[in-house]
Amino acid sequence: MFVVSGATGHTGSVVAQTLIDQGQPVRVIVRSEEKGDSWKAKGAEVAVADMMDRDAMTRALRGAAGAYFLLPADLDNEAFIDDSVKRAEAIVDAAKAAGLPHAVVLSSAGAQYEDRVGPLSTIAYLEKLFRKASIPLTAVRPGYFLENIQDVMPAILHEGIYPSMILPLDFKIDMVATRDIGLTIAEALVDPTPVPHRVVELQGAQQYSAEDIAAELSKQLDRDIVPVAVPREAWVAEMKESGLSQQSAESMAELYESINNGRVAFLDPNAKRSKIDLRTFLRQHVA
Repeated sequence: MFVVSGATGHTGSVVAQTLIDQGQPVRVIVRSEEKGDSWKAKGAEVAVADMMDRDAMTRALRGAAGAYFLLPADLDNEAFIDDSVKRAEAIVDAAKAAGLPHAVVLSSAGAQYEDRVGPLSTIAYLEKLFRKASIPLTAVRPGYFLENIQDVMPAILHEGIYPSMILPLDFKIDMVATRDIGLTIAEALVDPTPVPHRVVELQGAQQYSAEDIAAELSKQLDRDIVPVAVPREAWVAEMKESGLSQQSAESMAELYESINNGRVAFLDPNAKRSKIDLRTFLRQHVA
């Protein structure tokens, strides 16, 4: 039995569906019975639990051969960092109480650091807690999500611009679709780690800059899309305007700084590469 949290989200839904398609027994963790109905119809068990509820999470994890966890990106939360830390602690407490033999977490390139990486510090903390609890862990560390492009679609469609905090505009980074991440996580679950802490880095099919993204958007939308640099002094205000809390906006600004100065990087030059490239992603999700 494999337990999947976040089954209604981008990566969790891919993980759960992939395991079901393989004929694996699956239990999904959802926050309400209604959210589990579609998974129940597919043959999965459904456990209703909040990640901060240690007892409910322990019950959801009992009997599992492995489980997938992620820290929700509730960036509108004024206590985003503190609540992420509490979730991390509750998850590991429950995993330990349930005797979980293997955990897979959605981590990120850059999560080898515990400081100056914004929200990645909470993921680094989650990894650290699993290691301290002596629970075998696979940390899947992908690059920047291609799905983040969708966050600025209003500006793309209505203003003809692609605003970017990845700077300079010709700076190329690895970008990965969440489908490829979910498939990598499912693979890690059915192939548990032989070592206490396995890191699986997932690079993009290629690296892209804001200029590359704007050029591809221009082709697929058949109109000119211009890349526009969002100045550093405007980052926090821009993110707050889009719905982030003050703490989340400041934390994300710290992360963007570390991306731009090269601190958020892969450790393994031969890391696994994803399959979905920018053109394919935009055709599926934007055009």
